[in-house]
Amino acid sequence: MTYRVQFEKELEDLKIDLIKMGDEVISNIKDGLKSFLTMDGELAQATIKKDKIVNDYEIIIEKKCLQIILKEQPVAKDLRLITAVLKMITDLERIGDHAADISKMTIFMQENTKPYTVKQMALMTEASQKMIKKALDSFVTRNLELAYEVINDDDEVDEYFLQVKKIVAQAIRNNEIDADYALYLMMVAKYLERISDHAVNIGEWVVFSILGEHKHDVIF
Repeated sequence: MTYRVQFEKELEDLKIDLIKMGDEVISNIKDGLKSFLTMDGELAQATIKKDKIVNDYEIIIEKKCLQIILKEQPVAKDLRLITAVLKMITDLERIGDHAADISKMTIFMQENTKPYTVKQMALMTEASQKMIKKALDSFVTRNLELAYEVINDDDEVDEYFLQVKKIVAQAIRNNEIDADYALYLMMVAKYLERISDHAVNIGEWVVFSILGEHKHDVIF
């Protein structure tokens, strides 16, 4: 096996691990919100425990990146790609933390009140999941246009967040929602909004891996 073939295999393994980590994160977001909206404590506990899988992937991928840098001493686009991976796994790990945080809201609230349904919460979750998947797909396929789509998609999630705030505020005025539950509901909405921000970060690092630019600044 030639040097370049071996190097390409190592990079491909990195991409596979990144996709697996992303799949775990997306699953945890979905389960975390479901546990909150249905006050399912068992699902919440399971989701919190699964965050360790995400953390383990971060450690594994980080070690592989550092090993490649030390052994292969990559330059130019190869170094950009590995640098981007190191940045992306940090954002994925933080997204995983937010999924666990949402589940913790369930643990705090499950014995205190009944759920109050706001459909935009589910829409925020779905949009955030799509953004993460699209960002990872853009990285694997080196699709610059797709990465820019992720960055622009954040506006949709921000709009849902504003809608949630208005709905919850109105529900409080109408005495339709418990005050404590309203607070936790807004915290969950904020976590979802932050998740979409991290997806944008991933998209921006994809742009960097391809062009060497980050937020329009040329790095290398």
